[in-house]
Amino acid sequence: MKFLPLAEKVFGFIDASKVSGLGFLLVLAVLAVLLIFVKFLSGIISKGSKVAKKAESETVSDATASSAPAPVTTVENAETEEITESDIPYIPGYVTLDGISEQDAAVIMAITSFKTGTPLERLAFRRIKRLNQDPVLENVSEQDAAVIMAITSDKTGIPLENLCFNSIKLVEE
Repeated sequence: MKFLPLAEKVFGFIDASKVSGLGFLLVLAVLAVLLIFVKFLSGIISKGSKVAKKAESETVSDATASSAPAPVTTVENAETEEITESDIPYIPGYVTLDGISEQDAAVIMAITSFKTGTPLERLAFRRIKRLNQDPVLENVSEQDAAVIMAITSDKTGIPLENLCFNSIKLVEE
């Protein structure tokens, strides 16, 4: 039995205790390494789930908020000082409207819900801001200007939020 050199020897109690103690310490060391590995992985997974929960909470409103319409806060630019985005606090459950009426905001919310296929009660709007505050309209009504903007966006393939209209003028021949 040359392949089992320890089997040829008869161990006493002290030698057997040393070998079993070494084996026990080896098992504890492996378990400690596994414990550290599991803690490391659980930390990574919990960070990922916290980020996912934060992103979900930003886009999904509470079920209680879905039964009642969200309160609306309108922002008016003061004559003496200009309000910046950092000056407007976000209050959960409220929608801040900047340069847009409540009716227009309701239409925007409904269109967003329809286009994304997400029920309106699952969407949370923080702020709705009119990007093109004052395009100059010459001999064109606001409704006609809105149609012109929509057609321009559709024909060019550029999303309306990426277009900036400085003026819209009716040229008669």
